Order: sequence, then structure tokens, then C-alpha cells
Amino acid sequence: MSDLEIAPSEIQNAPVVSWASKSISGDVAQILLALEEGIPVTLITSFNLIVCKLDDKVEEVLSRPDIQGFDYIPVYDESESIVGVLVRQDALQPNEPVKEAMRKLHPSMLISADASLLSFVAEADKTPYCLVLQRRRIEGIVTLSDLQKLAVRPVLFSLITCVELLLAEWLRQKYPNEQDWLSKLSEERRKKVEENYERYSQQDMAIDRMTTTEFCDKRVAALKLGAFPTDEDARGTQLKEIQKLRDSIAHAGDYALTAEKAKWVAQTVRSALEIIELLEKSLSVIALR
Repeated sequence: MSDLEIAPSEIQNAPVVSWASKSISGDVAQILLALEEGIPVTLITSFNLIVCKLDDKVEEVLSRPDIQGFDYIPVYDESESIVGVLVRQDALQPNEPVKEAMRKLHPSMLISADASLLSFVAEADKTPYCLVLQRRRIEGIVTLSDLQKLAVRPVLFSLITCVELLLAEWLRQKYPNEQDWLSKLSEERRKKVEENYERYSQQDMAIDRMTTTEFCDKRVAALKLGAFPTDEDARGTQLKEIQKLRDSIAHAGDYALTAEKAKWVAQTVRSALEIIELLEKSLSVIALR
């Protein structure tokens, strides 16, 4: 046995603290519902609308200093009601009036002020802007660029943490002998896990070796042990993207500075929701055995 291998007897006899509450205990759906219902899209909505008018020339509007940096500009009619949105990428004829270039108001452009922030983020690559209804009036706008705002970060991190905790729980339940999943990690990663375990155990911060793994360890072990028997390659790619977003958020990175990056965030959120659903189903099957 190499220095990095752990004797089965040592693993089986590892101290395990029994807690009244677990990180994951069948409450995932409730937590996700709370994330959706408790954090509204208004937290990232811009309410001080910068608008243009129907008869304004497109070129004049897009050259205004107060509109630089905005890709979606609400359009007022004579009664100061919003009747459409001028989208910068649609403005191909600079001399035509806004009313000819704008997208006319449509129900698909609208979102309620108490709608879920998470639901907007998850579809932001498909619906990159929404006019926000409050008290039956359009009072604000939320766009793809708003995904980089502070309020989005805890929502994303909670979602990704849920993925990581479910991966850990799947490995614990499916392979209670730690050597089974540890053997799927590289020698370097096994050494790191063991070093962390020894250090955290001295501080009463490690229940088991799973506690001291990183997202990448859980990802690799779960994939190699068949957590996703169908579409394994696709799920592996999704998990890598989820990990990439997690690392960016954890280190206060700018993960949505461009339209393409913001769209990637939306796609990654949908991937995380898919992975959560798959892991929950798998855990329910394990529980029945």
C-alpha cells in the first residue's frame, strides 16, 4: 500500500459526528422554491428609466451621452407611455425614426416586479431584457447586463452549493467506504484531501474526508462512479462549467462583463438545475434500497 492510500480499517473507524441536521436532508426543492420566491427581480431592476421618443432619430438617440452603454432603450409615445424598446443591434438605419426601428411592446417583454430573480437569470440568454411591471405600470427594465449585479451572486452561489452538496451526498450514500471514491482521484488530489482532513480534524471541522474535498474532487469521483449513466460526457461538461462559475463568484470575479459571458451564465444556471434534478432522483432511488 502506498503512502497515499488509506487503509480500509482506518476509513471505517474514522470518527463521524452525528448531527441533528444535515446539509442536505430532503429540503432541496423547498430551498430552491425559497430562492425563487424570496429574491425578486426588482433587486437588479433599473427603475430610473432612460427613454427616447417615437419621432427621435435613431442616430441622435444612440449618440446621447446618457444612453452610451445601454443596449435596450424604452420608447415613449406622446402620453409618456412605453410603447416599445429600441434595441441597439437593430439600429441599422441611423437616419430613420425610432418608431420604425423599435420593437413594439409585446406581452413577452413584460415581467412582474415580484417575479423570481433566478427565473430571469435562467432565461436571460433567450430573453435578454424585460420591462418590469409594478402596480400595473411599466416602472423599470432588467437586462442581460444586470446579471453581474451584487444581488445575483448569492443566488448563483446558493444554487451551485446545492449541486456540490448533492454530489457529496450521492457519493456518501452510494459509496459509504471512503476508499471507493477516493481511489478515483489522482494521487495529487488524494494527498490534498488527506492533508486537509488531518488539519481540519485537529480543529473539529471535518466530519469525514468528503468534508475536505473540493468541487473538482466530487465532480471527478461522481462521474467515474456512474452518477450520470446517460449523457456522461455532456454532464461532465456541464459540471466543469458550473465549477468555473463557482470559482469566479467565490473570488468576486467579473463573470458577466460581456453579452456572451452573461449568456453563458444563464446556460450554466439551467445546467445546474438539471444536475440538481438528476441527483435528487438518484438519491431517492438509493434511499429506497
